[in-house]
Amino acid sequence: MFLDDEVAASRTRRNEARWGFYIALAALAACIVMVLGLMTQVTTQADIGQQPATAHVQSEAGRHG
Repeated sequence: MFLDDEVAASRTRRNEARWGFYIALAALAACIVMVLGLMTQVTTQADIGQQPATAHVQSEAGRHG
């Protein structure tokens, strides 16, 4: 009776740990996709000849300082 409770509890802990790992993995994949999307956008702007917004801010700061 008590052994069954311990087995069920350990199985639950393993499942919770596994789901936590899957959630962390999904969050990492989402961050990678987001960074790749931002890099693609900046590369496309550079190919067209436009400056990215951050380059404009940096050049403005250089003029006033």
